[in-house]
Amino acid sequence: MARKSRFIISESSIKKFFLSGKKVFSETELNSVLEENRVKWNLPISMNGKKFINKLIESDILRMHEVVFSGYLPNKTRYLTNTASVFDLAISLTSKAYLSHYTAAFLLGLTNQVPKSVYLTSEQSPKNKDRSVILHQQDIDKAFNKSQRTSNVHGVFGEYTIIYHNGMYTNKAGVFSKDGLTFTNVERTLIDLAVRPVYGGGVFRVLEIFENSIGKLSVNKLKAILDKLGFVYPYHQAIGFYLEKAGLDQKRLSVFLEYDRPNKFYLTYDMKEIDYNEKWNIFYPKGM
Repeated sequence: MARKSRFIISESSIKKFFLSGKKVFSETELNSVLEENRVKWNLPISMNGKKFINKLIESDILRMHEVVFSGYLPNKTRYLTNTASVFDLAISLTSKAYLSHYTAAFLLGLTNQVPKSVYLTSEQSPKNKDRSVILHQQDIDKAFNKSQRTSNVHGVFGEYTIIYHNGMYTNKAGVFSKDGLTFTNVERTLIDLAVRPVYGGGVFRVLEIFENSIGKLSVNKLKAILDKLGFVYPYHQAIGFYLEKAGLDQKRLSVFLEYDRPNKFYLTYDMKEIDYNEKWNIFYPKGM
């Protein structure tokens, strides 16, 4: 009768380890797992990282997946437990990244639509902001008469597309962690969607998310994060417009009316038929 391998003898302990926490691993991380647990699991010195990984796959403890990226990111190979989600995978792909935009809205329960696009934000390095920039109406008009720029860095995982967004530095304002995932909170998510409605399915879908947020958001926290981000464009006009359309009461809404509104602004880019809201000094799609 053939002797059982040391891996098989310790297989139940190894399975228990991979069911107890982290759900997605890189090859480097699995090499560390092997070395940290080799003695406890009584694994032979002859078992190197590649052999260990092959055993994990053969035993159906982990499954391998390569995320193929377009754009400047290299392809990434990851090893997933059977309970890992596309969100767990996405958050593992780059260090310090977080889930954002429509993905965060879904995780926060602000939409029932299951997203097929997963938005992953990684922040740029800090830059000195020129707070003295003066906006000219013709520059705003020119910028918003074009299509909004979107990321061309996409990865594929089964039926999902992971969209990698290289965002401005915010020191992760309004970002938190829950159940092993890191994503934007309600207030930061609303701001991000007002800035990039294309990452929320367009302005009509974004309005639905604002409607679903009314009972969950803190207006003061929303204003504090918005002030911290220090946008050049007057996104407070778009946010105020969305919140009023979503049914926020006038008392809470008044926080956003305290901002100056000297320039006409746009709810989104490249609108063909538009209406104008004088209160918020903003153009928006006709019929909204």
